[in-house]
Amino acid sequence: MNIFGTVAGFFRKCFPVNVGRSERRIRLIVGLGLAGLSFSDAVTPSQEFWLVAIGWLGILSGLIGHCPVYGLFGKDASRDESSY
Repeated sequence: MNIFGTVAGFFRKCFPVNVGRSERRIRLIVGLGLAGLSFSDAVTPSQEFWLVAIGWLGILSGLIGHCPVYGLFGKDASRDESSY
């Protein structure tokens, strides 16, 4: 097994997918929008920090498919989507 397979296995074990496909897309789009909004002149530096921070959380949870808050409460939205 190569190093990439080992790293991927580690991430799958530590961060199991608990966000559905459509929600992942929404999180990614909203995260990109919030991070992009931080480049606007209409926001202050402190607002810019929070927009980027929250935007990156959305981007990462959209890419990885794991939401730590869902994990904390035991929710698995990926199963809810498969029943449609």
